[in-house]
Amino acid sequence: MSINDEKVKLYGELAKIDPFEFWDTNLIPENLSPELKKLKKRHWLYIVYPESAPENWKEQLALTGVQFAVSPLHDRDLLINGDLKKSHWHMIVIFDGPTTFLTAASFKEITHGPFPKVCENLRGSFEYFTHKNNPDKAQYSANDIEMFNGFEIDLSAKDIQRIKKELCEIIIKHNITEYMEFNLYVQYYLEADYFDVASNNTYYFNSLINSFRHNPEKIMARYKVIKEDISGSIDNMEGKEHDS
Repeated sequence: MSINDEKVKLYGELAKIDPFEFWDTNLIPENLSPELKKLKKRHWLYIVYPESAPENWKEQLALTGVQFAVSPLHDRDLLINGDLKKSHWHMIVIFDGPTTFLTAASFKEITHGPFPKVCENLRGSFEYFTHKNNPDKAQYSANDIEMFNGFEIDLSAKDIQRIKKELCEIIIKHNITEYMEFNLYVQYYLEADYFDVASNNTYYFNSLINSFRHNPEKIMARYKVIKEDISGSIDNMEGKEHDS
């Protein structure tokens, strides 16, 4: 059974909606499916509307001790037809362990909002708070994200490798030849994840910077050749796909 088929079995017609839209309070049947009753997940997604949420809903939720993060207020999102969406917050809740849908849904007594959905991609959902990977959508500031009770997202090995590659490119592109210079750039220009990777891999990046400092012309020339080779390979692949 495919993932999509499993979702349809679990959520019915609700499985077909946009993954970052949320269930309306009137759409959940009173008699939950056996699958939904058995569902247990640690990470859950919520949406909260300013017009219906109590003024102190964040404080109330914080008192439960659960870890959660709240997006900037999304007040510039547009519907497909161009109309303005109703202002809302996105929220991620991390429980201490796998938690049932009914327990997760009980938090709507605090938020006065829709039922939660399973958070299938923790980092992707967190990044959606600002639409950083959706340039066609309204952009929001990461500085307006609020985190409570020690909310934290651990970087995956894949994330760490991606960030290390990006930082290597930054060293070359910005002609960084001193580790302190690199540290300042990462600290003040990049997000916290990049600083964490840089500070946890001091020897690796210091070695790169030292090597680059000793022969920047040769490294820049090699970098240029590699980029041209990669670009040529991509163009060839696209050409073959077009011909076929």
